[in-house]
Amino acid sequence: MYKAIGIWSWPRDEDRAEFDQHYEKVHYPLAEKLPGARRITVQTGGENGRASGMFRVAEVYFDDRAAFDHAARSTEWQAMAADAQQLIGRYGVTLLAADGEEVDRQY
Repeated sequence: MYKAIGIWSWPRDEDRAEFDQHYEKVHYPLAEKLPGARRITVQTGGENGRASGMFRVAEVYFDDRAAFDHAARSTEWQAMAADAQQLIGRYGVTLLAADGEEVDRQY
């Protein structure tokens, strides 16, 4: 498995409901259209996550690096990235993005 990870910072308190609505109605559906995406998980940190600055963590899973690379070059990815820029500008959030192999370890 290979995955793309997006870590969103907290929106302003007065913007949170609007941010959540846009994320759920616009941004997430754009991610669902990514070619080769096998699974998407989204976790919101809740109030305990506020100290870390992490509000939401989204992970998009692909079969392998080649599938991720294909998606990253797609028009669907461009649309999702453009929407992320709108979220950043409109709500004052930041987005930390990374990608890499998922390692399966037993603890």
